[in-house]
Order: sequence, then structure tokens, then C-alpha cells
Amino acid sequence: MIGIFGANGFIGRHLVRRLAAGAEKVRAVSRHFDPAFAQEMGERVDLVQADLGDDISMASCLQDLRVVVQLVSTSSPGLENRYALSDIRENVIPQVQFVQGCITAGVERLVFLSSGGTVYGQPEQLPIPETHPTRPLSSHGMTKLVVEQYIAMYGRLSGMEHVILRVANPFGPGQTFRKGQGLIPALVSRHEQGLPIRIIGGGAAVRDFIYIDDLMDAIERAMHRAEAANRTLNIGSGEGRRIIDVIDRVESMLGVRFERELVDGRTSDVDANILDIALARSTLDWNPKVNFDDALRRTLLKSA
Repeated sequence: MIGIFGANGFIGRHLVRRLAAGAEKVRAVSRHFDPAFAQEMGERVDLVQADLGDDISMASCLQDLRVVVQLVSTSSPGLENRYALSDIRENVIPQVQFVQGCITAGVERLVFLSSGGTVYGQPEQLPIPETHPTRPLSSHGMTKLVVEQYIAMYGRLSGMEHVILRVANPFGPGQTFRKGQGLIPALVSRHEQGLPIRIIGGGAAVRDFIYIDDLMDAIERAMHRAEAANRTLNIGSGEGRRIIDVIDRVESMLGVRFERELVDGRTSDVDANILDIALARSTLDWNPKVNFDDALRRTLLKSA
């Protein structure tokens, strides 16, 4: 059986839908479920409401699972470093307990989604390979990196396989603007509310965006391919786009002009982030298939 933790989030819902169509049974775990999603998936997967911080509940959820995909995070780079201590309490300690629980339950492989956009810090080279120094500027990136290290340590000691996916900026249908994350839903949401869009640092920052279907392909392969065992892989498009150019493209596709509000840059943001995905290509036999304009069009049509 496959376990998806954080199953009610944007990535989680897409992954549950994808895996529910497969041959192996799926257990979807979340603190709560959107009623419509629960009704849609209730007969197809094992839905369990449980909190990552409750290690007894987690121990029960982990029983009989062969592969676990861990998506849970309450942190965000958009929160900057204002809640670092809470970040440690909520996004390091429970994650370490969870890894211990996976080992105790006999899980064969743990797939952990980390942050390709924040663990590296300011890049020394572009695109950024997995061998690049990791010097996060945000608490979000630091907690992800610390959890990565705990997973690798416990994996070495226990023999449990792990795959760490350092994911770029995912987007697609069904994404909502939460915790300061998600450029595209933020643009649509603020426009629909009659609010100006906030452009940080003039929109000059460069980011790597990956469409949700391409991310699903990567996660599925990370779950099963023997070559991926105990590897850390960048998952992105391998291409960079300025934030201001993405805003212009969204305006063009929607046929609107956003009211704009310029906001000062944040010390916790890097100037540019483009991931080198060569290792994921060779290890997972994977490649992003959906070009940015097609992906953006699919996203905006579903959001309209």
C-alpha cells in the first residue's frame, strides 16, 4: 500500500487522484479533507484524518505501507524568518518523529518533497546542480535541509530507502494562494478581489516553474525506480523566468491589466533560482513534457 501524507494539499490532491487509478491501494492522510475531495475519493482510497504531530496516530497510519510520500509542511518562504522557532517545532521535530515511525513500521521507501527553491540560497552558478552548497536564507529552506539530513542519516542506519526531491515552484489547476506561496493563484485571487497585485523587488527575480502533471510523473518514478534509491534530485523545468514576465504573460492570456503595487525586496529571497535537472533525467528517465505557455493556459482555464 502507498501512503500519501499531506494528501489534502495542492500536490497531495493531484497525487491521490493519480495513484487512485493504479493497481496498488492508497492511504491518504491529512489533518482535514475538503468535503468535495473526500466525497470524490472516499470510495477509491483509504482516507484518514490525523496530525503529523501526533506520533501515536502516525504510527497507526504507517502500518502496512510499502512506500510513503511525505508532503506535509506548515512553513513557507513567504513567511520570511519571523517564525523560526515555530518552524523548528512544527517542521523539524514532528518530521523526525515521522521518519522514526516509518522505520518502526517497516516502510520500504520514503519519498520526501524538499524545496529546490530555498535550500541552496544565493546561487554560485545557474542552473543549480545537487552538488551546489546549501546555504538557505530562509527558515523554510533551513528546516527542509535539516529534515533531509535526518532522513539520510536514519536511512544509512536502518536501511530504509529514501528519495529526496528538491522541487522548484509547482503550479497548475486547483492551486490556491496559501502561506504566501503560489505566484499564479496569488495574481488571480487578488485580481478577483479587486486588489492590486504585489510585485516584490520590481519582479526582477528569476524562478523555475514546473507544471503539476510533470511533478506527478517525477514523484511516481521516485516511488518505484531502483536507481532513485537514496538519491537527492532536483525536480523543475530547468528554465528560468522573471516574475515580471510571468505576470505579463498571465495578463495577456486573461486579457486583463492588473493594478500593480511595488513592494521592497525581502532579504530571505534569492535573486535567481533555476534547477539543473540532468540527474533527475538520467536517474528517473524523466523529463518535463508540458511547456510553460501550455501549462499556464491549462491552469488559467481551470481557474476561470
